[in-house]
Amino acid sequence: MKIKSKGMAFIAVLASSFLFVACANQQATDKKTEAKVGKTVTASAGTTTKSAAPAAAAEKKAVPEPAGVALYEKTPPPLKPVDCGRCHVSQFTALKKSKSKHRFDCKNCHTQFHVYNPLKKNYEKIMPKCQRCHGLKHGAAFPHCLQCHQNPHSPLNIPFAQVEKKIKGKNGKPVVSCAVCHLKEGTEFAKYPTKHNVEVNCQGCHADKHGYIPSCLDCHEPHVEGMVFKDCLVCHSPHSAKRIKKYPEDTANKICGSCHTTEYKHLQTNHTKHSELHCATCHVKHGQIPKCQQCHGLPHSKALHKRFPNCLTCHKDPHNLPVNRKK
Repeated sequence: MKIKSKGMAFIAVLASSFLFVACANQQATDKKTEAKVGKTVTASAGTTTKSAAPAAAAEKKAVPEPAGVALYEKTPPPLKPVDCGRCHVSQFTALKKSKSKHRFDCKNCHTQFHVYNPLKKNYEKIMPKCQRCHGLKHGAAFPHCLQCHQNPHSPLNIPFAQVEKKIKGKNGKPVVSCAVCHLKEGTEFAKYPTKHNVEVNCQGCHADKHGYIPSCLDCHEPHVEGMVFKDCLVCHSPHSAKRIKKYPEDTANKICGSCHTTEYKHLQTNHTKHSELHCATCHVKHGQIPKCQQCHGLPHSKALHKRFPNCLTCHKDPHNLPVNRKK
């Protein structure tokens, strides 16, 4: 039993020795780790201190914003249109989109600004007047420019509701306002009335935008397939539509035939030398009825011409001659 007790005591002493050594090693390791961490923290703190130093210096050197009287020591540069546009957005945008000559420095018209006083009701007084630059451009009949040019910042955009109203013309008779400026067209309308001016009027064709030129084919069917707007204008003037202009001799017969259907049909079905000609060869002017003698002279004897002075007594119809002729 004594031997066993001694053995157990020896084992306990040996275990304690091992435990003591392990603890000592752990303490040494912890101290090394703490030393490394301490150095890192110190280094970081040093870096922060160094980087913060210039910022602090910059703050000390920063110039304070001017205040009070100092705000007004500098002379501001002249306003530019884009500066005006920061507040007057709609006017600036209208001028930007406009194709007018008003796209210049705002101060050319607005020689004084921000002087409106609602107590004085001086709006009319401070606003620039068109006449200062333009005079009465369209005559004494139009003293109030803004009745038509309602927005000076887009003066070419003219609403038709206003300009289509009738006013007194030079002869005292009422005329459509458009005719005062568009004198040629107004004169044609008055001299050659058609449905264009009796029923449709200016706004009916030119829509709601001043300067818009419509095509005849917007309302009318073409005389023949393939016609375009410029073909219409060879014969027709829109402001005197029934007055057919002088047309070229080589005008296609099918164009004439679109209205003069019977004559065109006869020339095609009853083929004669007349069928080979252009209608405009004989009818050099719309509505003109030529004399046969202009081309044929007096092909028969004097006695026969004396007895039948009218060629159509025998030949009936130049477009449908009673005798077929071979080519």
